[in-house]
Amino acid sequence: MKLRFEPVRKLCAAATDDGTVPGLALLVAADGQIVFHDAFGARQLVPRQLPIFPDTLFDVASITKAVVTSVLAMGEVAAGRLALELPVVELLPEFAGPERARVTVRQLLSHSSGLPAHRPFWRQVAASPSERRAISLLAAREPLEYEPGARSVYSDLGFIVLGWLLERVGGERLDVAARRLITAPLGLEATTFMSLSDPEERARVLGERSIAATQLCPERHRVLIGEVDDLNAMAMGGIAGHAGLFSTATELSRIAAALCGAWRGDGAGAGGGAPLVDRDVIRTFWSPAGVPGSTWRLGWDGPAAVGSQAGTRFSRTGVGHLGFTGCSLWIDPARDTWIVMLSNRVHPAVPKDDRFKRFRPALHDAIVDALES
Repeated sequence: MKLRFEPVRKLCAAATDDGTVPGLALLVAADGQIVFHDAFGARQLVPRQLPIFPDTLFDVASITKAVVTSVLAMGEVAAGRLALELPVVELLPEFAGPERARVTVRQLLSHSSGLPAHRPFWRQVAASPSERRAISLLAAREPLEYEPGARSVYSDLGFIVLGWLLERVGGERLDVAARRLITAPLGLEATTFMSLSDPEERARVLGERSIAATQLCPERHRVLIGEVDDLNAMAMGGIAGHAGLFSTATELSRIAAALCGAWRGDGAGAGGGAPLVDRDVIRTFWSPAGVPGSTWRLGWDGPAAVGSQAGTRFSRTGVGHLGFTGCSLWIDPARDTWIVMLSNRVHPAVPKDDRFKRFRPALHDAIVDALES
């Protein structure tokens, strides 16, 4: 197996050597077993160069939507506290408005609510944990841009609203719910939201773990290390439904394994306890959402027939998600196979060329070649 992955290793080394990406950690599992796990390049280039390790901690950006917000929504659906066809306004009155009355939970999850992709709300509020509600309220009141359900437009705003809705339904902050329902049951020690209101905890993590740097942020005038890259999530204190999670390749792999086990219906939780999510619910969430022209599931994407960042060979029935910082997770539950690729492509600045966009699908194709050879 090691020799089979030599082309994969060479691709990763070349990408870090030629500056396509500063560094990356790659983990591949097949038939439920890790068959490749390595790291390449640097976790930080400025103000000094530092090496990357297989278990370096990364800001996984929008993968938060899939492995936290969507998974928490699965739990609420299974518990009967949330229904996919329920109008959002019935649980979140702040979402009220004539154009919003018919927007459903399903449409938030499938990026078909009519909400736009992004707004720089952080410019309107002070960056502090007390502004979490202010950002959420701005997202909930943003005018819709198209008829709900007519198409999918990937939307951070929809998941900001969804995160708020889940906090309302569950009665606890997203990071608290994620710890209680996801990371603690799986025995995960590194995966966390890096709360900006808890500098002591952040300092502890910085002292104990290697963390991949993201941008030399023009707005914050510093290299971001252990601080969420996304500016709206920053203004929400680092805890949001659309971004904010930090994790490692190993621990995202453990989440993927638990979700695959739940999908099969034979996956017990840590210590032989209950599965992470209900089998029928995850199968609903991982099925195509049915939005015209869309590859979206519920909180997860599927590989497009052409031009997918999962490459040309990964199963089209699989699910996954990308993160702006350069991270991705793709899962083929039928084969109990997943690929975790964590990188810091935005360090020290967001690239202006398309080399990384070309590298990632080529890497996934090489991984599938290795698995099938």
